[in-house]
Amino acid sequence: MRYAYVDQNICDRSPFCPASRSCKFGAFKLERKGLFQVEINVDKDKCTGCGVCTRYCPHGAIKLVNE
Repeated sequence: MRYAYVDQNICDRSPFCPASRSCKFGAFKLERKGLFQVEINVDKDKCTGCGVCTRYCPHGAIKLVNE
């Protein structure tokens, strides 16, 4: 099973993340950490591994991994 993984060391943690908006399955979870800081994670149960989010991430922080 493939799913998207967000590398927190590369992610800029923007609340306006285009990759999270690109997911039509609602697999991204954004947890507010401040006014303009969020922690972005992927819900493995909702992620289908389609890879659309990897194309929308401007920093290349999202990778598809096999479980």
